[in-house]
Amino acid sequence: PDLDDWFKAAGITQVVLAGIQTNMCVETTARMGGNLGYDVLVALDATHTFDLTGPNGWHLTADELARASAVSLHGGRFARVVTTDQLLAAVRP
Repeated sequence: PDLDDWFKAAGITQVVLAGIQTNMCVETTARMGGNLGYDVLVALDATHTFDLTGPNGWHLTADELARASAVSLHGGRFARVVTTDQLLAAVRP
């Protein structure tokens, strides 16, 4: 099914993301959502990733990768990167 069509038919304009892996699935979903015009919020402390080694032996820790994703998403205006506490505060009466 086309999730974008389903969301639009249901009047959904905002998406909150959490999950694994911050720098892969979460970041890709946030970028796609932002590109499609959704108000995307990424609860960074509700995501997780793992250390990675890339070319030339470059190594980034999970924390470094998560921060890089947060900067790319927030700075690139694909999503608003927030904490779980900020999300909960926004929906509490």
